[in-house]
Amino acid sequence: MTDEVEMIGDDPLVDGMHLSLRLRRDFTVSDADRLLTTARRAFRELNPGTSAEQAEEMVSCAADALFILLEQAGILGDAVDSRLEGYAADGLTLGGWRAEVTPHEPEPLAPGPRSNCVRGDVFALPPRRSGPGDGRTLTLRVPA
Repeated sequence: MTDEVEMIGDDPLVDGMHLSLRLRRDFTVSDADRLLTTARRAFRELNPGTSAEQAEEMVSCAADALFILLEQAGILGDAVDSRLEGYAADGLTLGGWRAEVTPHEPEPLAPGPRSNCVRGDVFALPPRRSGPGDGRTLTLRVPA
């Protein structure tokens, strides 16, 4: 037996290499009505000229609200893509992206940078539930 620890992600950087980033961040909703109102207001700020009715239609569920707030915070969306495109001259070309919201996570992550180090696969999706609202993930809806 060896005391050597294998570091995941320590592959040497080579031309043509494809890199994927999986980022997980967990949240708890403490005031759903207020959060939905805030997300709809953020939608209107990000999409000038949209009406309250359009915001209500486009931001109608947990995933919609979270994606809009993440876009407003600069974590997802056009602003992030524009900033990352600035690295193209340095050898990093943007690929596609995908984000998912998983409601009712049975084992949410604890706060703190090292508090989840020894857990199993924190990127594994929870098993599907049966019954109404059994969807496992919600995906981003992009306005037309």
